Amino acid sequence: MAMIDLNDLYYFSVVVEKRGFSAAAEAIGVPKGTLSKRLRALEQALGLRLANRTTRKFSLTEAGTDFHAHCLRVMNEVRNAEQAAQARLSEPVGRVRVTCATGIVRMALDELLPPFLAAHPKIDLDLLTSSRYVDIVEEGYDIALRSHTEPLQSSTLIARPVAQTRVVLVAGPMFFAHGPPAEPYELEGVAGMQLTRRDSGSTWLLHASDGRTATVSYHPRIRCNDAPIAKLAARAGLGVVALPAPMCKAELTDGRLVRVLPDWHIPRGTLSLVFPSQRGMTQAMRALLDYLAEALPAFLND
Repeated sequence: MAMIDLNDLYYFSVVVEKRGFSAAAEAIGVPKGTLSKRLRALEQALGLRLANRTTRKFSLTEAGTDFHAHCLRVMNEVRNAEQAAQARLSEPVGRVRVTCATGIVRMALDELLPPFLAAHPKIDLDLLTSSRYVDIVEEGYDIALRSHTEPLQSSTLIARPVAQTRVVLVAGPMFFAHGPPAEPYELEGVAGMQLTRRDSGSTWLLHASDGRTATVSYHPRIRCNDAPIAKLAARAGLGVVALPAPMCKAELTDGRLVRVLPDWHIPRGTLSLVFPSQRGMTQAMRALLDYLAEALPAFLND
């Protein structure tokens, strides 16, 4: 078998990421024809067809899918090697790739990240806001911020809890036309917004200050994986939603939302910084982790 050109692994990874030659060529400034030629050379070196391509569609073969997974790990190791060399410099430098849900950006990151980047001019940031469960190892991310109510289960990732966020039930001010409920049982079957996370369901577990508990089932009028959308739906009077208190602080202050059963509370949610390992961590990545671990509690704890 012919020796593989490692540059071709990079070109192949970009073409797959961009789902075609044209977008990949635009992204990295390499002619489309060159990318097509290098993919053919890679296939010849491997003796395998990696992709099906027409003028309109690019898709991976089964062999291509398996090979791409290995390419991602190789590219990640190359990037780690580059960043490890850069980490020897006295000032943090390099690119950090972060992923989190949109709601976390709205609660804190939109205010926290600009001053961090201003204080570290040699650190660059890739931020993916997504409500899907991103595999940070397979997709090459350095840090994920994850909200959860149950302990995170992973043998390969480190989770660093940084904040305990109060979760409240809220609704639009006109949703309860005949007056707000006084006891949990009055909410049974109410229209609600279900945030479809990995640990979610269509019930709310409520606790009172005197130790009483109640479980309330609700009708999921809307299921979505984006907390800001659920908040907008509640403001529109479509139902009740459980949200982190910092996310709806402004709306509760100006009356666009109201607390539902304010004497009861939902178990606090945990926000954790998740990353692959301490091994190979760059100064840039460590600087961002330490900054967020210190700054996030002020925004999210109460």
